[in-house]
Amino acid sequence: MGSVERRHRQIVEMGLTLLAHSNLPQPYWEDTFLTATYLINRLPSKVINNKSPFEMAYNKKPNYLFLRVFGCACWPNLRPYNKHKIDFHSKTCIFLGYSLSHKGYKCLDLASGKLYVYHHVIFDESLFPYQKDPSTSTLSTQDSHLPPP
Repeated sequence: MGSVERRHRQIVEMGLTLLAHSNLPQPYWEDTFLTATYLINRLPSKVINNKSPFEMAYNKKPNYLFLRVFGCACWPNLRPYNKHKIDFHSKTCIFLGYSLSHKGYKCLDLASGKLYVYHHVIFDESLFPYQKDPSTSTLSTQDSHLPPP
């Protein structure tokens, strides 16, 4: 298998993993695979002496502190977008990845379907708005070989 095929497989596998972990529906596959590519370009590779493709292209190490958990709940600072002084400063959104043209995070407001790109965002990386509720799961712990939660 050639290097292009391996890289493509890596992007697909990472994208599917991100979708599965976040439980986002398939219409968000484009954002998922863009995020997978963003992450892969920042991972060190043995092929290029443990440097990342980002480091090779820009001659500087990537900022790993900027990375967040895909699909988690986030609250962007929406004050610059507000039309009125009394509008809420933030609302619950879903983190959909990184902007390729700005240093910012892509945050989707589910209520309006609006996508915000902003740098000042608060994240709850343990809360996933699309996560299934374990109490409504069709698989009971008695039917599986897993220990109860």
